[in-house]
Amino acid sequence: MGIQHITHVSVYVRDQDEALIWYTRKLGFKVCDDNSDLVPGFRWLTISPPGDDSTRIVLMPVCEERDEVRIGNNGMCVLATDNCREDSRILEKRGVKIVDPPTDLPWGISAIISDLYGNPYNLVEVGKG
Repeated sequence: MGIQHITHVSVYVRDQDEALIWYTRKLGFKVCDDNSDLVPGFRWLTISPPGDDSTRIVLMPVCEERDEVRIGNNGMCVLATDNCREDSRILEKRGVKIVDPPTDLPWGISAIISDLYGNPYNLVEVGKG
């Protein structure tokens, strides 16, 4: 097998500009790609945490009304952190919804947050629980 790693994960959004502002201001993510020249009428917009752009989130616009149900229905993504409790406090001050506050678990400290559309993210500090 030649599969090496995951490069992109798509998150369906209602509005790419709105989502871009939320992810950059609330989570501190950076823009990796912002290109409207690849395919006419389509904007390729990817973001990543500031310390690692090896896996990128594609802020994918909904192209047809029937796809509207995809918004807010992504599976859980895990975001690694070195301080789950502090990051949760910072995110809450920035207006990020904390679905489950930081909890000690056998593998570390875990919190669940959601984005502006309700997509869940698991914030995990490994080995501290």
